[in-house]
Amino acid sequence: LSRPTESRGSMADEPIQRRGRKTGEAVAANIRRRIATGELPIGAKLPTEDELTEAFGIARTTLREALRILEFQGLIHIRRGRGGGATVTMPDLARLTEPLAVVLQLRHTDVADLDEARLLLEPHLAGELARNHTDDDLAALREVLDKATAAAEADDRDAFGEAAAELHVTLIARGGNETLSVVSQLLHTLILHRYTRAAHQSDQDLIRRAVRSYRRLYDLIDAGDAANAASHWEQQMKWVTGVSENDLLNVFDRDA
Repeated sequence: LSRPTESRGSMADEPIQRRGRKTGEAVAANIRRRIATGELPIGAKLPTEDELTEAFGIARTTLREALRILEFQGLIHIRRGRGGGATVTMPDLARLTEPLAVVLQLRHTDVADLDEARLLLEPHLAGELARNHTDDDLAALREVLDKATAAAEADDRDAFGEAAAELHVTLIARGGNETLSVVSQLLHTLILHRYTRAAHQSDQDLIRRAVRSYRRLYDLIDAGDAANAASHWEQQMKWVTGVSENDLLNVFDRDA
């Protein structure tokens, strides 16, 4: 949609499906679908308000309602003033992290529940990463491993918690499943808090043991040993659960 006239024509060709929704919501859904299918790619500029109101056959106030919905969802960025307009953007997952954490806390979710969910995913993904990895994947793991090693030697519990969480998130993100990669980003705040607490409940010897386990995982992935990579990571995660408290999730207590 590099030329607004083409955008206006394509939008005008398809009627708005309201299905009981307000017109503004229906227009937002129409544009959202076009973004999701790539018809409106990231970085594309939407046609002007005049062109959009004409294409959809709606009032300016209705269009602005639709654009506010899309902006709230992080799908567009609106630049006000002369030469401004709406541009398609990639939603920021960080905006969804805290609402997810609040929902889990309201459901009285505990750390054991979070660990159980991750235990269903991470060992399998460790095996998949061992079967199929790139040099970039190994470089990303080495970078996190270096951070964990430095934090362990300095006995810096906060830095180690951050590195441990980053290792788990990197493992999921690099495991070859895009859906789980997005889920890992949503869970990052919870995982970070979980491993920061675990680090403060441990001593330096336990932290160093964890680093040795991380190195073992890296070596198994590098060697392509999928079965042992999965088995090793399952045992590592169970060990961490055994040496830390399984209290209720409370990711905001450090902000109090």
